[in-house]
Amino acid sequence: MNIKKYLAFGLAVSLTVVLSGCNNVTSNEVIADSVSTYEFNNMTCSEIESEIDHLQRAASQAAGVVDKKKSSQQGKMTAAILLFWPVAFIVDDNSLEAQKYARLKGEYEAALRVHRKKDC
Repeated sequence: MNIKKYLAFGLAVSLTVVLSGCNNVTSNEVIADSVSTYEFNNMTCSEIESEIDHLQRAASQAAGVVDKKKSSQQGKMTAAILLFWPVAFIVDDNSLEAQKYARLKGEYEAALRVHRKKDC
């Protein structure tokens, strides 16, 4: 009978870990959104270069936030599983930060495409 309890507990913990870790990603795993080049088409080369610099800095900061939140959430998940495993279902993920980073990454790539297209 005790073996069944341990197996049930082990299964619950394993399932919690698998399900709750699904949306936690690192910045390297984030795929850029597909962004139109329309907003960059009417810009001059210097304006595009300025925008590329801005997007690069913003994307770098967003990548740091994604990685920091993932690390923080892994610690919270470990504590939740060790102390009170049902709490693991309400531990937040970093999907919002990853979405913002994906958008910035897409805008950066769109600006680079226009930059190359205009031979700047």
